Amino acid sequence: MPEVKDAFFTVDIDVSELLRLADALPGVVDYIEEVMGEAMDESGMLLTGMAAARAPVNYGLLRSAISWPYGFEKSSTIDELRGLVGAGDGPGGGAAGAAMPSAYVDWVEEGTRPHWPPLAPLEMWAMRKFPGEDALMIAKAVRAKIARYGTQGAHMFERAWNEGGQSGVERIWNQVPEKVVARLRQDAG
Repeated sequence: MPEVKDAFFTVDIDVSELLRLADALPGVVDYIEEVMGEAMDESGMLLTGMAAARAPVNYGLLRSAISWPYGFEKSSTIDELRGLVGAGDGPGGGAAGAAMPSAYVDWVEEGTRPHWPPLAPLEMWAMRKFPGEDALMIAKAVRAKIARYGTQGAHMFERAWNEGGQSGVERIWNQVPEKVVARLRQDAG
């Protein structure tokens, strides 16, 4: 399982065999790095889409903020790549004084302990969810329940990994050597 901390995926990929190949055949380094970069981007986009699809929607700001912003990094001391997928504060976040998605993504992912949330956002939610009903009364009831029990986490990142993300990333990376060979053949032919 990748590290899912602070509502981010951190997936470490062991590329030591590919780096050994690059050391043995220096002429293939560019091919390997190009295909590994494509595989990391494909993995990041796969996990981004899967986590976003599992995010609860109110205004949709959190769902649209889940992104593949960081690319990949290669450490000089260990033979691995690290990719990060998380929720940032892209365009549209924080509109009209709303909290930025990065401020609350952890609470949505993991849930919260009992607390007294602000009433106004709950009232706005109740107006949208239950048109024609007494939104203030509904908001107060929801607020009291949160104060007593907290909130359950959506676990969108964890579920995305467990519901196909892991197998998808493994599939993508298992194809890297074949793609490198195909590129070499294409350029040689």
